[in-house]
Amino acid sequence: MIKKPILAVLPMTVPYHAALTKSELLDRYAKGDRSFGKTNFHDCDMQGICLHGIDLSESILTHVNFSGADLRGADLAWADLSRANLEKADLRGAILTRADLSYANLKGANLLKADISLTNLEHTKLSGAVMSDGSIHD
Repeated sequence: MIKKPILAVLPMTVPYHAALTKSELLDRYAKGDRSFGKTNFHDCDMQGICLHGIDLSESILTHVNFSGADLRGADLAWADLSRANLEKADLRGAILTRADLSYANLKGANLLKADISLTNLEHTKLSGAVMSDGSIHD
């Protein structure tokens, strides 16, 4: 008798985004952790904070206030930054591939050498922003 393999049917998984508070993120960052991908972190005031090199890829960051924040080299690929405030944020060298920046405020932000390929910039405020190629947006 030939035994047939049993095929297990696995349920589809829904992407999980761990909720994180500002104090938890800052504490872990201070201890050297830079990996915060798939985090649910919205409606938070992170004004002027230094998160150089942080990985927030695929995170939900709607309505977060990152104005004046240092996000140089941050990985924000696939992140939902819709309606976020990134006014005068330093995003030099950041990865924003496929990020949703719709309705976000990037006035005066520095995006020099940032990867903004396939980024949703619909209704984004970009006046005075230094774009990835070094040009200043009108």
